[in-house]
Amino acid sequence: MLVQVSVVGDEGIEVAALQRWLAMDPDVRGGAAMSYAEDGTTGAMGATLDVVNVVLSNGIGLSGLLVAIAGWRRSRAPIAGPGGPDIVVRRGDVEVVLSGASEADISRAVRALEEPGDPA
Repeated sequence: MLVQVSVVGDEGIEVAALQRWLAMDPDVRGGAAMSYAEDGTTGAMGATLDVVNVVLSNGIGLSGLLVAIAGWRRSRAPIAGPGGPDIVVRRGDVEVVLSGASEADISRAVRALEEPGDPA
């Protein structure tokens, strides 16, 4: 499954830091392939938005990815304010904004991003 991850209000610096974080996370790197790309849309200042493309082998990998993202958000709190920057996670036409990092937030995001036929 292909998932795209971007940082709200970012101009590429934060998304690159997020990609490095995910690449070092043992739960993500073992079950995912990642690449850095432009998503083809433009932000408020006209800059092309950057994303991390993550290809996961299963729904368990999706949960691990979201937990790793939540950890990265918490690590950015001193820079981006309480809780860290908001993260947009997109799978196909479904888009979820992670603005919280609780277990309930992650569970809701996983349910929203899984397709009904996915064996998660």
